[in-house]
Amino acid sequence: MDLDFNSFNNEKKNEMKKHRFNIKVILTLLIAGMFVIIACEKEEVFPRTRLFQPVLNEDLYSVDNTIVVNLGNMKEAQNYTIEVSRDSFLTTEYTFQIDTTFVIINNETIGEDLLWFTIYQVQATAHADDSEYDSKPSLLGSIRTQKFPSNMGTPTPFDVLDTRARVFWSPAGAPITGVKIFAGDDERLMSPLAEYELTNDEMDASEKIVSGLNASSIYQIAIYSGNTLRGWEVYTTREAFVSGDNVLDLSGIDSTVVLADTLPSVANGTIVVLEGGKIYMAGGYAFDKSISFVSGYSFVQALPVIDMSTNFNIADGATVDYVTFKDIHLTAPDGFDSRYVFNIDVSGTIGEIKFESCKIRTLRGVARMKGGTGSLDKYTIYDCEVDSIRDYAILTVDKTTWICNDIHFENSTFTRCRMFLTSRNNSNSIVIESCTIGEAPEQGRQMFRWRQGDQEDVLNGIKISNTIWGRGWYEGLDVPVHGVDGFDGMANTNWIITNSYSTSDFSFAEGKDEIPGFPIGNYSGTVNDLWEDPENGNFNFKDTGFAGKGDSGDPRWRIGL
Repeated sequence: MDLDFNSFNNEKKNEMKKHRFNIKVILTLLIAGMFVIIACEKEEVFPRTRLFQPVLNEDLYSVDNTIVVNLGNMKEAQNYTIEVSRDSFLTTEYTFQIDTTFVIINNETIGEDLLWFTIYQVQATAHADDSEYDSKPSLLGSIRTQKFPSNMGTPTPFDVLDTRARVFWSPAGAPITGVKIFAGDDERLMSPLAEYELTNDEMDASEKIVSGLNASSIYQIAIYSGNTLRGWEVYTTREAFVSGDNVLDLSGIDSTVVLADTLPSVANGTIVVLEGGKIYMAGGYAFDKSISFVSGYSFVQALPVIDMSTNFNIADGATVDYVTFKDIHLTAPDGFDSRYVFNIDVSGTIGEIKFESCKIRTLRGVARMKGGTGSLDKYTIYDCEVDSIRDYAILTVDKTTWICNDIHFENSTFTRCRMFLTSRNNSNSIVIESCTIGEAPEQGRQMFRWRQGDQEDVLNGIKISNTIWGRGWYEGLDVPVHGVDGFDGMANTNWIITNSYSTSDFSFAEGKDEIPGFPIGNYSGTVNDLWEDPENGNFNFKDTGFAGKGDSGDPRWRIGL
C-alpha cells in the first residue's frame, strides 16, 4: 500500500510540474507577444512635418546702427533666412542667409549700413534638408537702431517755424563749422539742398538760423566739423502762418525801425507779421489805410513788442476801415507819463480799432481823440490784459467833435487804470462781458464819464455781464481809500447788469453816483480773499468756493466746473 501511495503521489507531483511548466510557457508566449506588439507599435512611421518656427534666445537689441539676432538652436535646421523690413513687411529691405544662430545685421551681412535711429522689423525662416519642410517665417520683433552720437540739439516746437529753423549744438569736441540741409527722404544725406559755412559769431553762439525753407515740409539738417558729419535732426516746418499778396512778413529782420520805415509804403489791407520777442518802433506812423498787425511764428514765447515812444495817429482827413492788433505787446519805456497807442489830433474816419489777445501796459492812455473832427465806429478789446494806464483811460474821446459809437470789451482783464472810459460825446452802446477789473478807476474817479451837456449819454445803454469788479486804485494816500464814483453825466443812460460781482472792499465813495443795479459787495471777501495776487496781476481764484468761479470774470482765470 505504501508503495502504491508513493507512486501515486510522485505521479501527481510530476503532473503538477508539467502543468506549471505549461502555464509558464503560455505566460512567456503571452509576454513575448506583447513585446512584439509594442515593438511593432514603436516602429510605426509618422508623416514628416515642417520645422518649428525659429524663436529667440534673447530679445533683439541694437548696438549703434546694427541689430543683434540670437536664435534658439534647432538641430534639424540646416540654415536660416533672415529678412529685414521697415514697414512690417509690406516690403522687405534686406534678405540674407546664415548657417549660425547668432548674427549681427550690419554692412557685412547686408552690403550697407543700417540707418541710425530707425525702427526695423526682423523675421527668420528655418530651412530643412528638403525645402518642402522649411519652417514658416517667424516674426522676431521690432527694434530701433541707436541715435547717431552727436552734440546736436533736438528741436522743440519753438525751434521750427514755417520757413526758418534754429539749429543748435553744444560746444563739445571739434568746432562745428558748417550746416547742410537735406530733403526729408534723403536718408543717407547724399544731396544737400543748401550748405552754410558758419560765421565766427554763429560758432561762438553754437547756433545757426536757417531760412528759405518751405512750409509744411520735412527736412534733415546736419552739422559738420569740416567734412566730418557730427549729427543731424529731422525738422518738420509748420504750415504757412498767413499767405497772400497782402502779407508783409517782417520776421527774421533784426531792426527796431523796420516797421516804421516800412508802413508808409504798404498797401491798403496789408497784414504785417511781426516776430515774437522782437521790438519794433511805431515811429509816429499816421494811418491812411487799413492795416492788421499780427504775431507770427517765433523762436521764443514772448509777444512782439511795438514801442509806442512815438504814438500812432491818422493822416488828416483819412478814411480808414480798420486798424487791428492781434497777439501784440504795446508799451513804451516812459509810457506811463506821456505815451498812447493812438493820440489822434486831426480829422478823419475810422471803422474799427481792435485789440485781440494783446498786452497793453504802462501808458498814459490807450486811445485818445484830442483834436480835429471825426468818428470811430467801433472800439473793441477782446482777450487782452490791460495794466497801468494813467490819466487818459482805456478810451478817451476828448473833443465834442469826435465820437465813438460802440465800445465792446470781452474776455479781458483791466487793472491799475486811473480812468476807465470817458467821452465828451454820446455813444450808441457799451458792452462789458466776461471781464476781470481790479483797481480801476482810481479812488474817487468815475468808472464811466460822459460829460458834455446834451451829448453825455450811451443811447442804447450799458450792459455789464459775467464780470467781476474789485476795489478802486489806491496810489499812496496816508489812509487807504478805495471808493470810486460810478458815473458822470449819463442822466438818460440805461444800465443792464447780469451775473456780475464786486468784492467787499469795492464801494462808491460818499456823495458819489452809484450805478443803478450794480452789485455792491455781493462777494463777501476782499480782493485778496478772492484772487491769488491781484497786486501783481495774478487773478487766479484763491477762493475756490466763489460762486462765480466758473462763469464770471475773464475766462483765463476761471476754474472749470
